[in-house]
Amino acid sequence: MRSVSDEQFRAWSHGLQLSDGSSYSELFDATYDALHRYAMFITRDSDASSDILQDVFLKLWRVRTTIDPERSLKALMYQMVRNYALNHERQKKRHAAEAIEADSPSVGFDNMDDERLDADRLQENLNLWIAEMPDRRREAFMLSRYERLSHEEIAALMDLAPKTVNNHIVLALQHLRKKLDSFQSERIIETK
Repeated sequence: MRSVSDEQFRAWSHGLQLSDGSSYSELFDATYDALHRYAMFITRDSDASSDILQDVFLKLWRVRTTIDPERSLKALMYQMVRNYALNHERQKKRHAAEAIEADSPSVGFDNMDDERLDADRLQENLNLWIAEMPDRRREAFMLSRYERLSHEEIAALMDLAPKTVNNHIVLALQHLRKKLDSFQSERIIETK
């Protein structure tokens, strides 16, 4: 998605509003791989990520007439993938808990691998902390860390100065560090 301009996303938004199948097809082809990688980051499951993207693109088509071309279609799509992926993870955990309870009612989460639970909890929190960021900061951070774009590429994509992109990323990392420190402090208190 690194070579796709904001103007192109706006054009696709207008095309979607007009129910233009070719705009939808072009958008799908241009964004699928990057969105799949993002879903994989959350779910760590290729099949689930493919299913999530199918749901996202179906939903995008259903709401096509309500899309605002002046708002970032790319950000909307990343947000949709994130929401669907987190819902998938919640359902997966709920089903796992129900299966454990059904197989052995006396066995609960206390006997499960604590490290895996902590890692899952940390991943969920990380996704929530990223979602708390202002839109532009989150977009710059995601493009840097998940899409591996340089600050110059992000600056061109977002129509910002490279220094502004750097500031967004620094602030995003500071935000995540504070949240992580708080998370670790809570874990220490819980284990005492």
